[in-house]
Amino acid sequence: MLQYFEVTKKSPWLPQVKALYESAFPANERIPIKHLLDDKIKREFWAFFGKEDGESGAAPKFCGFSNSITHGSITNIVYFAVVPELRSRGYGSQILQVIREQHPDTRIVVDIEVEEDSKDAEELERRNRRRDFYQRNGFEASPVDYVWQGEHYRLLSAGGSVTEKEFRDFWKEILKNVPGAKYP
Repeated sequence: MLQYFEVTKKSPWLPQVKALYESAFPANERIPIKHLLDDKIKREFWAFFGKEDGESGAAPKFCGFSNSITHGSITNIVYFAVVPELRSRGYGSQILQVIREQHPDTRIVVDIEVEEDSKDAEELERRNRRRDFYQRNGFEASPVDYVWQGEHYRLLSAGGSVTEKEFRDFWKEILKNVPGAKYP
């Protein structure tokens, strides 16, 4: 079972979260981590810790993080990553389950890079694995595509579909008090 804790500027696990954030997302897909920690936008920024089967006496180890925003009936998982050596061990599915349990009455959305835009076979395989992971966890393709920071994304949703207007209105509302912010 996973434990999770809020990530703040004073969290002892912030260096681990920051290192994973910087290694899991290309520079063009990241915003400065200080913006994930400020309070201009109400976010849920959680670090997850777990034990593998057979590790009864061991302390839980850092296994990943999520950063999401909820407004109205939509929860958008903006950033989500599992420590590379712990991938394919069920941690990602458990993290998504925690988010769903915390937001039982919202539609949860994630975005993935569009497979058709892959530059090579390795990137295409990575994007397909990511899409398949979300689909195994109950996410379905939506008709919403957008470009942000020069990358083409497709929205996936769980708990019901989200229209392009709903998605754009969500971001317009979230960013209305953030000068110069661009929304998808």
